[in-house]
Amino acid sequence: MAKLSISRAWDDSKAAMRRDGRLIGSVALALILFPQAVFATIAPPPELSGVETPGWAPLVMLIVALVGLAGQIAIARLAIGPAASVGEAIGHGVRRAPVVFAAVLMFGLALIVLMIPLALVLIGPERLKALSEGSRDPAVVRAILPILLAIIAIAVRFQLTVPVAAMEAAGPIRMLRRSWDLTRGHYWRLLGFLLLVLATALIIQLASQIVGGVVGRLLFGNLDPFSAGALLVALIAAAAQTALSILVTLMLAHIYVQSANPPHGDVSVPSSGT
Repeated sequence: MAKLSISRAWDDSKAAMRRDGRLIGSVALALILFPQAVFATIAPPPELSGVETPGWAPLVMLIVALVGLAGQIAIARLAIGPAASVGEAIGHGVRRAPVVFAAVLMFGLALIVLMIPLALVLIGPERLKALSEGSRDPAVVRAILPILLAIIAIAVRFQLTVPVAAMEAAGPIRMLRRSWDLTRGHYWRLLGFLLLVLATALIIQLASQIVGGVVGRLLFGNLDPFSAGALLVALIAAAAQTALSILVTLMLAHIYVQSANPPHGDVSVPSSGT
């Protein structure tokens, strides 16, 4: 089994951006940045706007997530090849996104089944009920940490679901199994990569909200829904999150290339330019 190289995936990702940055940027702008910015403008975070999140927000968030998923698949398709136009990559992403969503849903349901007994043991039925009612008991929060760690530990093996969807005609179950097989023998490197991604995402989320909130209030005075201030904050946050999404998708695409190809010889990633 070939040794997985995160640094090689990083070098390949930089090469992909130099080669096909315009195509990748166009996909990300249309399917990741724009939907996120629109949603955050009409429903800004309550801690910034002071307005309660509307009841329809979760449904719109789901739609935005599905569109973003199509964008990630399209970016992986462009990065790995064969050559495709932006329209072809987006079309491929849109067709494969429901399959990935089904796989994610199956994975989530399986996690729930596994984590409920663990939650009952660590938290207890009474505290679990209090948590569902909005309680912030520190003991409950501490008990949740092992559950989160368990989820992360399992999720490591399913990181390659998106590139598998981009490059292979697999259904949801086959997709999950394929990701599991491809990550075999690379667990600790992929765990480190996932932890780095999660930490970076958290920092970006907090920093973009703080910076955007300060600048938005200084320039426009309020961050109400549909306001110019809300739009500015939304653009700052969406731009930061989109940049991270592009980077992570490219990295996973090239990790997939290393894992899916034979260990002998260098893998040549085809150009996805037009």
